[in-house]
Amino acid sequence: MALRINPNVSGVRCSFSGRAFGRDVFASPVGLCRCCPPPGKPLLVEYDRGGVREDLAGRARTGWKGRGLWRHAALLPVLGVGEDYAADVGDTPVVRHDALSRELGVEVLVKNEGTNPSGSFKDRGLAVGVALGAACGARRFCLPTQGNAGVAACLFSARLGLPGALVWMPDGFQGCIYHRASEFYGGEVRFFGPNIAATGKRMREELADELARGSCVDISTFFEPGRLEGKKTMGLEIVEAFADAELPDLVFYPTGGGTGLVGIWKAFRELSALGLLGPHHRRLPRMVAVQSANCAPVVESFRGGRPEVAPVTSKGTIADGLDVPAAIMGHGILAALRESGGSAVAVSEGAIVAAFRRFGACGVNAGYESAATLAGVIALREAGEVPDRARVLLLATGTHLIPLAKAAGAT
Repeated sequence: MALRINPNVSGVRCSFSGRAFGRDVFASPVGLCRCCPPPGKPLLVEYDRGGVREDLAGRARTGWKGRGLWRHAALLPVLGVGEDYAADVGDTPVVRHDALSRELGVEVLVKNEGTNPSGSFKDRGLAVGVALGAACGARRFCLPTQGNAGVAACLFSARLGLPGALVWMPDGFQGCIYHRASEFYGGEVRFFGPNIAATGKRMREELADELARGSCVDISTFFEPGRLEGKKTMGLEIVEAFADAELPDLVFYPTGGGTGLVGIWKAFRELSALGLLGPHHRRLPRMVAVQSANCAPVVESFRGGRPEVAPVTSKGTIADGLDVPAAIMGHGILAALRESGGSAVAVSEGAIVAAFRRFGACGVNAGYESAATLAGVIALREAGEVPDRARVLLLATGTHLIPLAKAAGAT
């Protein structure tokens, strides 16, 4: 593959300080900013609006459509991927569910990310993150994970023919389905600590020399800008799905690190700035972060009116993807919630399990994290924050198969 930086990219901007950096940052793998105190804050890719419009006009003239994520190449940071790299990523359906709509008194729509190649929305972010890193010279990637992100990092490293990703998991995950799947795609898996925070700290200590030399690149949540750009495509697809109708009133997102929530809102704002939203799209959806009550740093900080997310001590949750006690992009998550007029809600473990079973009874392919969004709708309906007949979109971020494997004891 002849990977290269999209000419539409004008540079990057610090998500916290607002400081802009030019395209020269892509001469080597892009990590956190250097303008804020260590370890830095996440960087956001910015695009030249004129270039994007010209690119899109050219694609419209030729009838080019493409498949998978790179249908949106004009608004992605890296070009030159082959069809066998990510043509099967994205383009996930938005489906209206009549039974849930009647039951809850609102219009329930589900965007099902379980159709991605490794079974979750993590494929979007890692497909772009790995390709962008490789275009900037990265030859191997590492990350701490409790689940699907590690699998996706290994999958896309394999598709580029790179050495297997170094995947670090907390103790207790030995032999789990994430462990086995990461190794299936060529990853090297290591274990340390009681939680992902301790795991990530140890990973960066042990790989300090490799990370400093750039021989290994940290592709953790928000530690580089590509994963956000990949997750952003969910927002682009949501707008496409409602091309001839009003956008949903609310988007319920299961929030761990929050990459997808920030990414969806970034997509909405970019399309608005480009003048690419249709006449039905004057009102953007309200974003809603859903977390487990056992690990709810975003909810606590949002309700407390804080500008950044304060870390919490997790009590553990059945939804692995929600067991994230700190958020390096907390300021961006809170900004998206507030700018959209949205909200944040914590739901109990029992409510997550009940919603998971309800999804199964309705034939919805979704895991525990996704079930939390249904529990969130129910909770906010009871609180009076979701009006009758509102149109709500739930992000079903991964397949039901992993929870079922766990329930059977075959983790």
